[in-house]
Amino acid sequence: NNNVQDDKSSESTTRPSSKPTLNDPSALQRLYEASTTAIHELSNKTRSEINIPYLTMDLTTRQPKHLEVGVSRNVIDAEVQTWVREKLVPHLLQGTTSTDFTTNNSLSQALPSPTNLSTLFGSAIMNSLECTSLTPHALRAVILVGGGARVPLVRESMREGLVHLAGDAYVSGSAGNGEGRLIMPEGE
Repeated sequence: NNNVQDDKSSESTTRPSSKPTLNDPSALQRLYEASTTAIHELSNKTRSEINIPYLTMDLTTRQPKHLEVGVSRNVIDAEVQTWVREKLVPHLLQGTTSTDFTTNNSLSQALPSPTNLSTLFGSAIMNSLECTSLTPHALRAVILVGGGARVPLVRESMREGLVHLAGDAYVSGSAGNGEGRLIMPEGE
């Protein structure tokens, strides 16, 4: 609530805020569902619209508030990359400073700290290879499955991470056997 001082009196009056708050569980659920739908649409499109009529009420005018907003894949990709760089990588690096083998060391010690999703994938794959004493060329294939396999940012980042480790010819299959090593679902 905003406290507003009236010039003509010394009394303080309380007026409700015009900024809507989403304390209503059904409004939050509608917002979550619309956001989830938009994210799924961005797997196939570059832009999605979120339209939620009657989301909340404007407390000053007593009129319904509607949400109409567009979101682009580039904005979501940038947010994910920022989250990876600022939150996820520092969290994963916390476990790599310990010599205790019970610590979850999920990043490669041989590669520099990841700065984005593709270098994060590359570091995680390299860590797995280091644990088994293998090289990237020992991998027969990397198969992307599940919901993340349909996200363009995940697909491209995984490809870039593998290219960084083993080279483009290895990933695309243009080196010798003609068989690509990165297998992703197509046309979904």
